[in-house]
Parts: sequence; C-alpha cells; structure tokens
Amino acid sequence: MADDNVTSRPLSRPVAGPGALKGGARTATARVRRELDKRFFRLAPLPGFIVVTAVTLVPIAFGIYLSFTNYQPIQPSYRFAGLVNYRQILHDPQAHQAIWNTLIFAGVGIVIEMTLGVGLALLLARPVRGISAFRTLYILPLMVAGIASAVAWRALLNTSSGWVNYFFSVLGLPQPNWLASPHTAMPSVLLADVWSGVPTVAIIVLAGLLVVPKEPVEAARVDGASAVQIFWHLTLPALRPVLAFAMIFRLVDLFRQIALFQVVTGGGPGLATTVLNFFVYQSTFVFGQLGYGASLAVVLVLMMIIPLTIISRFARRRA
Repeated sequence: MADDNVTSRPLSRPVAGPGALKGGARTATARVRRELDKRFFRLAPLPGFIVVTAVTLVPIAFGIYLSFTNYQPIQPSYRFAGLVNYRQILHDPQAHQAIWNTLIFAGVGIVIEMTLGVGLALLLARPVRGISAFRTLYILPLMVAGIASAVAWRALLNTSSGWVNYFFSVLGLPQPNWLASPHTAMPSVLLADVWSGVPTVAIIVLAGLLVVPKEPVEAARVDGASAVQIFWHLTLPALRPVLAFAMIFRLVDLFRQIALFQVVTGGGPGLATTVLNFFVYQSTFVFGQLGYGASLAVVLVLMMIIPLTIISRFARRRA
C-alpha cells in the first residue's frame, strides 16, 4: 500500500535551468519585435496616404462638387445647379468639337507612336556595334521641356521664316500655311507630339526587349521560324505588360496635352485644334465658368478611364 501511495503522487516538474530561461526570454522578445514590425508596416503608409488624399483626392472631390454648381469667380455666391452643366455640354457645339478633336488627337497619336516606337525599339535592341550611341541620341527628346519643344516647333513650322517651308522652297515643293490652315494645323501638332512620344515608347519597349528570355527565341530559330513568326508568337506576348504600360503612359499624356495647343496654335484656326483639356482651361480661366469647366474636366477624366481600363484588363489577361 505504501508503494501505491508513493507511485500515485504526481511527479514534480523539473526546475528550468538558466539556459531555458534565456531561451524563453529571447522567444518572447522576438514575438514582441514581430508584433511591432507588423504594426509598423501597417502604419507606415499612413502619412503617404494622408498626403495623397490631401493633394489629389480632395481636389478631385471638390472639382466634382463644383461641376454640379453654377460657380463663377465674379459672383460672390453660388448654388447647387444639378445636371445643368452636363446638359449644357450636350447642347454645346464647341464642346462637341473639342471632344471630337481630343479623340482624333489621342487615337491617331497613340497608333502612330506605338507603331513607330515598337519598330524603333526593335532596331535599337539589335546587337550592332555603336548602338549605345543611337540609344542615347533617341533619349534627347525626352530631356526637352514641353514648352521649349512647343516653341521650337512653332518656329520650325512658321509660314514665312520656318525651316520646314524653307527646305520645301529649295526643293520646289508647295509651302503650306501649317498652323493657320484647318487642314494642316492638327497634323502639325500631332507631328510635334510624335517627335517626343515615339522615343518615350521606344525606351520603354527597349527595356522590355532587353529582358525577354533568349532561350525560346533561339529554339524557335533552330526550328526554322521566321523573324515575323518569332516576333508575333514569342516576343509580342512577352512584351504585353510593357506595351500596356507604354500605351497607358502615352494615352494619359495625349489626353492631358495642353502646352502644344496653347503655344503652337492657340486652339485655332477657329476650333480646329481645340482639344477638351484646352477647352477646360479656356472655360475655367478665360471665361470664368468654373462650374462648367469642372464638368468638362469630369467628362475628360471619364474619357480617359474607359480606354485605360480596357488596356489594363488586356495586360492582365493570360496569353
């Protein structure tokens, strides 16, 4: 019986030694550090989010609110006008012309710039001796400020003293009135924008071409695939995200372009080169119709969102 009583007693726990105590302390410290790291990374973006909200989202929200008012700087008070400004857009022929010009400028511009930019990138990606110098040369248009580029193109296309008409006269060709004719004004502005847009696309696509895996291309060449087949079935699918990024980048720039139109043509002749962004500037700051200008800006943003959303979905779609 005594033996049974002895064996039935619960065994006492072993006393932890100094090493076990130190190990437990280190584990607790590591746990606290991990928790602090989680909280830090949760709170670290907060200052940036606050700044972005104050600088971007608040003005956007206020602009949308202004689009539903009849606010004008010359009037000390204004009231909520509902959809009056948007109804005015529907019946304003100048707004219709500005929207049409914007679609033409952005649509034609992105097609030309993407086509020439991809072709130029393919040429610059070839392993030719001295190609680095040409790559540097095509970066130069990106270093020129937009206003400086606009002033330069206005001087080049000047009817009486521009270099373009001078060389046309030397060659015995007709000398159009580039900036004063409704038939040549928009192509002239497009030419000026393409000059800086094509190198932008080329540099972006070139960066993508330099990191495309070479093994599938070499295997396709060994199997007898042509250069066109390799580009269409291997290179182009691999460049889909890069092409989407370049297209989005250039489309945003085309939609918000205003310096070229303000400096080169002033929106003229007539309304031939008045794009929506320039019309927003005129309505808001020249004619003082802030409510109407805000509604035009909302329409411009919606026009940008639609193609950008389509391009983003195309980029995420699997090949």
